Amino acid sequence: MSRIASRRKGGWRVPALALLPVVSLGCQSDGASRESLATATREARAAIEAYVDAVNALDVDSAGSFYSAAGDFRWLEEGVIRYRSARESRESLAGLARMASSATLTLSDLTVTAPGPEVAVATCHFVQEIGMGGGAGFSFSGAMTIVLRKEDGRWLFVSGHTSSSQANSPVYRQ
Repeated sequence: MSRIASRRKGGWRVPALALLPVVSLGCQSDGASRESLATATREARAAIEAYVDAVNALDVDSAGSFYSAAGDFRWLEEGVIRYRSARESRESLAGLARMASSATLTLSDLTVTAPGPEVAVATCHFVQEIGMGGGAGFSFSGAMTIVLRKEDGRWLFVSGHTSSSQANSPVYRQ
């Protein structure tokens, strides 16, 4: 079962100019039907839910398969490009899985919008809890944005960004 909550607590404001390049990716000259956009939204949301399930199961192969192998893949953390390829993201995920005894990724306020039938943008709040042997571990939370593109019939992450405030920096427990 997916760890995606649907609570509403305030909202994030994303400057319209920040989304302009993403929105233009999905625009078609002939326009997309409402039905095709609704289908794209549902499918992209389902992909995110499946990704969360794979992360929570520490299933690196499954979770890593959601990253696009296209050359334009980028993942940013705290405003810095952290991963420039799906391979780098998978390697990082594998490293985390090797040291963790458990993982709980919870998303809330997930909003998925498909500006075109083959591109979607998701925003949410996340909480990531990592358990380590002996009861130790850490957690952090913040905001996440994901850009997905349909490639060969699958919705894959092309770009993403996470950020957290100082108040949400990792909390370690022993």
